Amino acid sequence: MSDAIWIAVVVSLGVTQALQIALLGAMNRARGPAEAAYISILGTLAGLALALAIRGFLGSRPALPEPLGHPAVTGAVALATGTLLAFALRGLPAGYAVTGLTAVPYLLAASYLAPKIGVGLFLGALIAGQLGGGVVLDHFGVLGTATRPIDIVRVLGVAALLTGVVLVRGFR
Repeated sequence: MSDAIWIAVVVSLGVTQALQIALLGAMNRARGPAEAAYISILGTLAGLALALAIRGFLGSRPALPEPLGHPAVTGAVALATGTLLAFALRGLPAGYAVTGLTAVPYLLAASYLAPKIGVGLFLGALIAGQLGGGVVLDHFGVLGTATRPIDIVRVLGVAALLTGVVLVRGFR
């Protein structure tokens, strides 16, 4: 697959990371920063364990030492962390569970794509997506973020980062 497609995937992952940051901020206001991080990590672990369990039950066991490579164990971890996540979210909107799940595609992409396209290009594309997504979220004040309208200077900042991604990729 061409670098352009992988770069587009990473930029879009950066946008989801901007959403994760807004969600963490909203949870911070409701519970505190450590609690927001804890809820996010529970969601990430539940999502990854569920992905590994499903993959294992479909016949492709995780390359983890026993007993962690057994799909029943990863399924149990997914169930346990999912249950803890449900308890931790009590009193918060259920949609906040997405906070940790947004990290799952990022972690999978980082481990798969960074070696393929290079760490510098991966990070440049990710940061460009984060900034672009953050500018849009700020424009609308999503999840209680500070409202900052999109203006030409902010658009030029995002364009400069995207130009940087092209330069980091180089001409090959």
